[in-house]
Amino acid sequence: MRERLIALRVRRASLVARAEAERSVLEGWLVRTDRWSRWAGAGVSLLGELRRRPLLIAGAAALLFALRPKRVLRWAVRGWSLWQLARRVRASWRRLAPAASTR
Repeated sequence: MRERLIALRVRRASLVARAEAERSVLEGWLVRTDRWSRWAGAGVSLLGELRRRPLLIAGAAALLFALRPKRVLRWAVRGWSLWQLARRVRASWRRLAPAASTR
């Protein structure tokens, strides 16, 4: 009986050490991703704010178009490309996020 208790204590100490190491690894990962998640949150907030102010966007677009049509067109193409990329990334994220949560 005593040997069994000693073996259990040794096993428990091993598991506690392993859990602490895993927590440290997870904490390091979370610290690195925290900065990116704040940027993403700010971007989502900005997009939400812009959606609530469509006249402001239309006015800014009209002003830019009146000032420099070629430059605005170039920026519009870039913006369209970025928007398409964001849609693809969001679709991929939605597809992969449920798979990651089931692990």
